[in-house]
Amino acid sequence: MVRLFNRYHPVHLFLLAITGLSGTFILFALTTGIISCSNKTVPPIPALPEILGNFELKETVVGVKANKFLYRMHGAITSSRNSIIGYYSPDKKNALYISAFTDDEQALRALEKMVAKIEHTKAGFTPVRVDKREGRSVYRTEGMGLHHFFYRKDNLILWWQAEPERAEETLTCLLKDNFGLH
Repeated sequence: MVRLFNRYHPVHLFLLAITGLSGTFILFALTTGIISCSNKTVPPIPALPEILGNFELKETVVGVKANKFLYRMHGAITSSRNSIIGYYSPDKKNALYISAFTDDEQALRALEKMVAKIEHTKAGFTPVRVDKREGRSVYRTEGMGLHHFFYRKDNLILWWQAEPERAEETLTCLLKDNFGLH
């Protein structure tokens, strides 16, 4: 009989363990550990401001429905674990999209991919410009008759689209909001 492993080799010990009574416990512990490691946490999403400049929140879309909507718009580029959308006009032109990521670094990478996608495709947007506002980099572009602003705040990416005549005023309000998490 040829031995593939010496008797202290981890594979040999594992095989011995699963053939014995304690093998059931070890197998259960390993399975539970693998499942718990693969279960990613869902980051919390912030509460949307009820009032944004002269706009009042009209409709909110949260969770899976919001994630699917944003995935259809951006694909896997910015797919986050949790999203919320707020519409501030009945026609949905004035809208706030927020995606929550598991950490700041993941949000930063998603933001960089968004900028690259807009700049390298004919998606109907003007070239992206960057402004410093309220201590952060705010990206801006125009398209579909609206002004679009997006930026990162910790593990969140926020995208605000508004009608041109009210875009600056509402952006200033948005940048000052602290977004209490719920």
